[in-house]
Amino acid sequence: PFFFPQKKKKKNAMGSGAQSSASNPHPPSSGHPDDTLLVVGGYTDIDLLAHTPCVKSHNFVCVERSGGGKDREIENDENLNALNAAFMTGGASSLKNKLKTGVHVLKMCGLTGALVHLSTNAIGPNVAFICASPVHKSLLYASTERIDDEGEIITMRLTPNFTLDVVHRTKAGGRSTCYLNFNKTNTHMMASHYWDAKISCFRVDDGTGRVGDAPRSVLSQPAAEAYLEHSKPTREEHWQYRQKWPHSHCVVTEPYHGLVHFVVDLGLDCVFAYRVDSKNGVLVKKGQVKLPKGKGPRHLVFHPTRRAAYLVNELDSTVSCFKVNIPEGWVRSSDVGGEEHLECHCETPGSILELTANLSSLPISEQGKTTISPEGVWKAKSHSSEIRVHPSGQFLVVGNRGDDSIAAFRVTDFAGHNGSGVNNSSEQAGETSLLASGNNSGGIQLVNITKSGGECPRNFNWAGGGRYLVVGNQNSSTVCVFGFDAQTGLVTTEPLFKSNVASPNYVFAQPFRDAVTCHGESGITVESSAMAVEHAVETPPRDVETAVAAIPA
Repeated sequence: PFFFPQKKKKKNAMGSGAQSSASNPHPPSSGHPDDTLLVVGGYTDIDLLAHTPCVKSHNFVCVERSGGGKDREIENDENLNALNAAFMTGGASSLKNKLKTGVHVLKMCGLTGALVHLSTNAIGPNVAFICASPVHKSLLYASTERIDDEGEIITMRLTPNFTLDVVHRTKAGGRSTCYLNFNKTNTHMMASHYWDAKISCFRVDDGTGRVGDAPRSVLSQPAAEAYLEHSKPTREEHWQYRQKWPHSHCVVTEPYHGLVHFVVDLGLDCVFAYRVDSKNGVLVKKGQVKLPKGKGPRHLVFHPTRRAAYLVNELDSTVSCFKVNIPEGWVRSSDVGGEEHLECHCETPGSILELTANLSSLPISEQGKTTISPEGVWKAKSHSSEIRVHPSGQFLVVGNRGDDSIAAFRVTDFAGHNGSGVNNSSEQAGETSLLASGNNSGGIQLVNITKSGGECPRNFNWAGGGRYLVVGNQNSSTVCVFGFDAQTGLVTTEPLFKSNVASPNYVFAQPFRDAVTCHGESGITVESSAMAVEHAVETPPRDVETAVAAIPA
């Protein structure tokens, strides 16, 4: 059975994360199929980042492990920067009325969307990407962002009391490590590094899931190496001139064969295609797709069944839609073959990624406020963040930092929209269709744009089988749960639930029962997990009955 949180609120009863919350002596059980485990990365030292986030004061706390083995609180009401002096040596303690920095573990109730904050873990600095091991289900991998030194790849394991233990750390082979991925056989991990535009390739131990202590290979963009070596740019220069040198933002695998890996470069307006040579642990270049100048591509996602891909462009806040035309020779056999240099422009018919449409993710009132001067100075009131395809494959969502909103789109075919009756893009966002006209978007159609519930929605993820969208608002230090209607693609206009979490920058989601099963070797069971959350805090902003009524069926 499920127990609803009491309506009576208790001042500052926030446990290890929420700022103001309701006491919940009977939290939801772990029996609902849509219960979700959330692992949320958080910034801990913004001075190390390539960008300059304006994280607001929330009376942050980090923890230092003293010489006597006791935890000592370090507090600051002004700025996140001052919290990092001894953060990485600490553990966790029960601190009330504060927001602790690190990696946060939460549980979302599948019935109501309510959040329970289970732990905040002193892991960092600046954990910014989290994924599960494809082989060892008890393990999670995370990357760290810093521009002063190489990032790290951290292997973590969830404990029975829902804290995270660090199993292994290794230097990542590049700076500002922002994305992790695996080859088809899961023998190698690829790490993308934004600041110096590198892709490193690590061997992953079959038996233990341990990432190698050093990369087997590191692929570099010569223009990035040369500029960083001779100019030694600051992050202020980088933020003013976003495309002065290459920036590898992600490495993504097409789902149709699982063999071709696409690296998106924001600085070059280009997408590169590679195969992994597992024998030698190297990436073998196959081709590249040039995009229109000034797009600033960030993240690429593929439709799970259709030969379609969608690219969110950070610098001009648009979504580009593509037909995917992978050459047969690239995937004909397990033999990687030699290096190839197939170069094409996305607007060329038959291109590897053939552009079909380009749509704004912003309301019409906010469009046209981005400029890039002839000297390369970039100015924008808003810039895009993440893109996620709904589990059904029928919708996708995009984040807008600055406008602080989430845009939801319906996936259409390339011949026209499906006549669903929802508001089309003409009401809120502009679009350019290269293969069609009228209401046809050539791949997606805007459903609605809703405010993100905070400032700077950097990352988000689906939860509860796609019934919920969990949004991390970086600058306001809030995690918001929205309802999502899988029939219409509408995101609820207001968050169903909201919790204060220090500087959230990445949201990893896993079905709660799967998490319990996956981490069972650590002693976690359904029964013990229910006991672990008994004293945790649920943070509804309004009556649960009202919230449940607002959740789409």
